[in-house]
Amino acid sequence: MTSKIIVFGSPSGENLKPALSKAAQINNSPAGPFDALFLLGDVLSSSTPGDVIDELVDGKLEVPALPTYFYIDADTTRMPAKIRKLIDSSRDGKICENLTCVGSSGVVETSNGVRIAAVGPSCSVFELEKLKVQKGIDILFTDHWPQHIEILSSSADKIDAVKKVEKNDKVSELALIFQPRYHFVPGPVFWEREPFKNEGYINVAGSGGERPTRFISLAPFANAIKQKWFYAFNLSIPFQPTVLPPNFTSNPYLEGSKRKATQDRTEKSEEERDWIYGNGDRAKRRHIGGDEGSLKYSRRERANARHPRPRSERKPVNPSTCFFCLSNPQLAQHFIVSIGEESYITTAKGPLPTPDSQNLDCPGHILIIPLSHSPTIASISDATSRKNTKAEMAKYRRNVAAMLAKYGYTAVAFEISRHTGIHFHIQVVPIPESKQSRAKTEFENAAKMNGYTVIEKDEEDDNKDSEIEEDFFKVYLGGNKILYVPLSPEVRFDLQFGRKVLATVLDLPERSDWKSCVQEEQDEIKDAEQFKTLFKAYDFTLQE
Repeated sequence: MTSKIIVFGSPSGENLKPALSKAAQINNSPAGPFDALFLLGDVLSSSTPGDVIDELVDGKLEVPALPTYFYIDADTTRMPAKIRKLIDSSRDGKICENLTCVGSSGVVETSNGVRIAAVGPSCSVFELEKLKVQKGIDILFTDHWPQHIEILSSSADKIDAVKKVEKNDKVSELALIFQPRYHFVPGPVFWEREPFKNEGYINVAGSGGERPTRFISLAPFANAIKQKWFYAFNLSIPFQPTVLPPNFTSNPYLEGSKRKATQDRTEKSEEERDWIYGNGDRAKRRHIGGDEGSLKYSRRERANARHPRPRSERKPVNPSTCFFCLSNPQLAQHFIVSIGEESYITTAKGPLPTPDSQNLDCPGHILIIPLSHSPTIASISDATSRKNTKAEMAKYRRNVAAMLAKYGYTAVAFEISRHTGIHFHIQVVPIPESKQSRAKTEFENAAKMNGYTVIEKDEEDDNKDSEIEEDFFKVYLGGNKILYVPLSPEVRFDLQFGRKVLATVLDLPERSDWKSCVQEEQDEIKDAEQFKTLFKAYDFTLQE
C-alpha cells in the first residue's frame, strides 16, 4: 500500500488560514488527494490573528478534507489562552475535524498505517526520554535540527544557512534511534540532504533490513525569497528494503560521534602534555616564544615548587570500608538474600523496577557479588578461588533467571569489569518477556550513540574467553546471548550505562538514577524478604 503525504513549512501563525486554503487547493488538484498534511514550526501562537483563534474555537475554521497534524509550543506565554484551553479539553489532541495537535511531543498513526513522531520546541528532557521507546517510526518532525547532520554532505557546504543554523544533540540521538525514512525540520531555507544509510533497522514486526533516511529542511510557508516551502511524496507501507540511491552517504550521526570522541581524546591528550608533574606538585607548563623546549614558571608556580603540596589521590577502599564487603561493619545486611561459598546475593538499593510494576510483589532487581574484594574476576589472585567464584556467580545468575522465568520475566544481567574499579558485581533486572528483543536493540542503539564497539557472542564462546584480562562491559540478554563491549582507556564509559538503557526498555526513564529511587528501610526489608521467599526453591545454598 502507498500513502501520499504532504508537508508545509512554518505558516508563522498569521498564515494559518492561507496555508489551509493552499492545502485544500493542492489536495483537490491532479496531484491529490493526499492521506495526511503536516504543518511544521510556528502554527498557533501569539502572532495568530484573534479572528482565526475565534473561528477555530467556534469550530468555524475551514479545514481541508485532509487529516492535518501539527505540534505546538507548550510555552503558555506564547500560546493563546483559548488555544491552550481547547487543547487541554480535547481528546487525543483533536481540535476539530481533520485538525490534530500532537502537543510538544507525540506519535500519531495515519489511517494508512504511517507512524509519525513529532518533537516541538518545548519538549522536555523527560518527554524526549519517553518518546525514545517508540518503534517503527516512518516520519520524524522536529523543531530543532539534529547535531552532525551536515557531516559527509557535499551539498551542505554550498549553503551558508545550513552551517549557521543551531543544532541539537538530543534530536540527533532521537533520529539515530528512530532511523526514520523521512526527517523534516523548519528552516530558513530549503535543503534536501543526500540520503544516508541506517544499519540494522528493526521494524515493528521485528524483520531487519537497511533503509535510508532523507533529511529535509523546508523554508517558511509562502516566503518572500521564493524558497521551496512544501514537499509531497509517496510512502510504501509497510516498509520494504530498497536499493540505496547512488548519492547516499554513511550515517552522519555515527560519524559525528566518532569525530567527537576522537576530538575529546586529542584534547585530553594535549591537556596532559601541557602539564608536568614534579615533587608531588602539578604545575602548568608555560611556552615562551613558541619554543616548546623553553619552559618558565610564574612566581606563584615557582613558590609552589619550593613548597610542594601533595597531589590529591583517590582514597583507597579496603574491605572494612567497601560497601560490598561482608567484613564492613557498616554493611546494610537487610539487603542480603543468599550467601554462598564464593559470592552472595543482595536486593538493589534504589531498584530500577517498582514493586507495583512487577507481578513479583517486589522489584526483583538484585546484585550478585563476589566475597573477594577485587575489581575484576580475573584479578582474584588465587586461581582456585577465581575459578570457583566465576562458576558460583554464573550459577546464581542462572537460578535467578529460572525463578524469574516462572513469573514471565527474562533476567537481563550486566557487569562492568575494570582494573580501576573497586568491587566487581553483576546486576540482574527482570524484564517482561515481551520486551526481551527490545533490550538487545536498545543496548545496540545506545552503544552506537556513545561510540562503543559491540560484539555479539554466545555464552559458551564467552566462557572460552573468560581469562582475557581486559576491561569490558557485558550484557546477558537471556537465551545464552551476550553483548560484549571492550573498554579501552581512551574511551570514557558511563558507569550508569546499563541501568539507563534498561530504564528505557522498561519505559521508566525517570528511574534511571538509583539515587532517586531509594526506599524507606522497612520497604527495603519487605522487598528482600519477598525475593528470598520467591528464590527459596532455587537457592542452592539451602539444599542439602
